[in-house]
Amino acid sequence: MAFVAHDGDKVNFFMVASSGGPVRKLCEDCGNQNLLNWSPSGTGLLYYSGWPIRVGLLNIVSGERRTVLEHPTYELSRDILSPDERWIAFHVPAVQTGHSVFIAPLGQQPAPEGDWIRVTRSGMDSWPFWSPDGRLLYFLSHRDGSRCVWAQPLDHATKQPVGLPISVLHIHSAAPS
Repeated sequence: MAFVAHDGDKVNFFMVASSGGPVRKLCEDCGNQNLLNWSPSGTGLLYYSGWPIRVGLLNIVSGERRTVLEHPTYELSRDILSPDERWIAFHVPAVQTGHSVFIAPLGQQPAPEGDWIRVTRSGMDSWPFWSPDGRLLYFLSHRDGSRCVWAQPLDHATKQPVGLPISVLHIHSAAPS
């Protein structure tokens, strides 16, 4: 388990085994950063910081931190690594792109916007999450007037969208939504 603890103006990252045990400090005075989620291999943590938001990856073994996604004006959110940790999926809110979901290659430097793959275009899509094999990108969409789960098939190698999105789960009442 990883968590953030504030010590005055300092932000520190820690981790502890889910079974308990000693707490390990991963990053001291990490700046204005917050944790997002674990990498699929469990060796890294995605985090975001600053404005405009930059997404970084912290290697929990070496302590190395590197920026993996950034844009000078876009808010980048709901970032998640692919199962093979070679891609990052994310959401850019309406003001910038009309609530679209994108994928970018994960390299030593953040991929420029020109290398981003726009996965959705409906104007109401967010919260991407990968299928275990990385061939589908699930997302929440309001494309039918209700918040529902959809999936976009992806080319296995390039992660380009293939065909039309697939309806996975319709949630047309407020309670389950």
